[in-house]
Amino acid sequence: MKTIRYNSKLAKIILFGGYTTIMFFGFILTKLKELSETNIRHERTHQRQFFECMEIAAIPSVLLSLYVSAWWLLLIPLFYYILYGVEWFISLVYHLFTDERIGGGKVNANAYRASAFEMEAKLNQDNPNYLKERKWGAWLHYYGKI
Repeated sequence: MKTIRYNSKLAKIILFGGYTTIMFFGFILTKLKELSETNIRHERTHQRQFFECMEIAAIPSVLLSLYVSAWWLLLIPLFYYILYGVEWFISLVYHLFTDERIGGGKVNANAYRASAFEMEAKLNQDNPNYLKERKWGAWLHYYGKI
């Protein structure tokens, strides 16, 4: 399965500012014609995180769908994005009260960088062996670090 989509029309629609690449529901979409190995490792780390979040959400979602409503099955592919959004929001509130300079996107940038998902991907993107050595749920170790 081709998981990297170069020169993606969807990436051009959903990405804003200086962002050029995104992991979107297990696919890597980029506005660019090629990516560096560092960027590929960064996005592949997000892919692993996405699939691990799907595994975490699978059992509760299936049980809730059997006993409450089938709509709970949507939690499986959305759990990564729910965690990412909640974590970003909490970090945003934290940075609103702790950053010296507010404005110019600084608080949002700090909240984005403080995400456990982003910390894992960013801190390990230069290690060519990281994805081979990485343990399941490695992103969980970054919670509580800013």
